[in-house]
Amino acid sequence: MIIKKLVELSSNDFNSLGDFGYISNQKYEAVKLETLQSCMIQLNLIELAEPYVKKEMNDDEDIKRYNEIVKMEHSLGLYVDNNLVAFAITEPQAWNNTLLIWHFQVHQDFKRKGYGKLLLEKVFRLAADNQFRAVTLETQNTNAPAIHFYKNCGFTIEGIDLSLYNDQGDAANEVAIYMRKKI
Repeated sequence: MIIKKLVELSSNDFNSLGDFGYISNQKYEAVKLETLQSCMIQLNLIELAEPYVKKEMNDDEDIKRYNEIVKMEHSLGLYVDNNLVAFAITEPQAWNNTLLIWHFQVHQDFKRKGYGKLLLEKVFRLAADNQFRAVTLETQNTNAPAIHFYKNCGFTIEGIDLSLYNDQGDAANEVAIYMRKKI
């Protein structure tokens, strides 16, 4: 196993990691209480009656955009037997001195074996070496497995956007969760 900077991300490399989606039996339900004097948003972990299945497809435009980010030399790939099995597409955010994870994916056959955690630890080292103050990411409240994984790796929830996904047909119940790991 080796982790190294990504130089390029071909369609074949990208597609070799399989579907970018998730299945969750839980979600973080957002509850908002707002008055003139205060606003409170609370996330409550709830069990779902039916598993939530999210299928995401990335197209050639996504891969093109990710390759532009890869050229910034902060993205990493994890290889087993010279095969890409996980990657972290990360972009420096100069305005707030953070490293933003745009896309983090581990091939299904390599999940729950410690590879994702190893890759994130390398992202944290890369961020520290480049003197970023934090690593940030966005996920959905319906992706409880990802939220739990990121929390176990040291991220905390630092922001919520209740309406980011409102214009998408199947996303009416999705809420954007912003997470941060201070370096």
